[in-house]
Amino acid sequence: SGPREVSESCYDYLTQELVDYFLHNSVHTTGHPLRALEQLGFNVGNKLIERYAKDKPRFGDDLEIITFLCREIWFEVYRKQIDKLRTDHKGVYELKDHRFRSLIRLSPSKDCNKALTNYVVFPCGLIRGALAGLGLHSLVTAEIDKLPSCTFLVALKS
Repeated sequence: SGPREVSESCYDYLTQELVDYFLHNSVHTTGHPLRALEQLGFNVGNKLIERYAKDKPRFGDDLEIITFLCREIWFEVYRKQIDKLRTDHKGVYELKDHRFRSLIRLSPSKDCNKALTNYVVFPCGLIRGALAGLGLHSLVTAEIDKLPSCTFLVALKS
């Protein structure tokens, strides 16, 4: 039997419901409600990296790890690779997704930028968790350029 897949629309609805749940049920979280959503993303990223990197040869450097994340892990989650990867060669990486799955079905409005940032909390945690699973500690933030484009900024901690 081949890999099990979930319909893209199911994934989209799940993402929307996760954000809504964590925003409106803060009784289950301590501190900021989206911190728990970021932690969920971290846990998922950590488990995914355990599964997909276990049979891979040892990575040579940080750039190889980030490239693996952009190609393999991103594809497993979003069914596409990151569109653009840039680095300053000092531990800061820019991962650009021109059609980020969690933003595709959302429409822009004047007051929506704060609301849109809620939809990138989980993937920021996912990236941070995947990198932590390979021994890289990082700070991950996201910038929403023009819908549905999103840039994830990864700053590695020494």
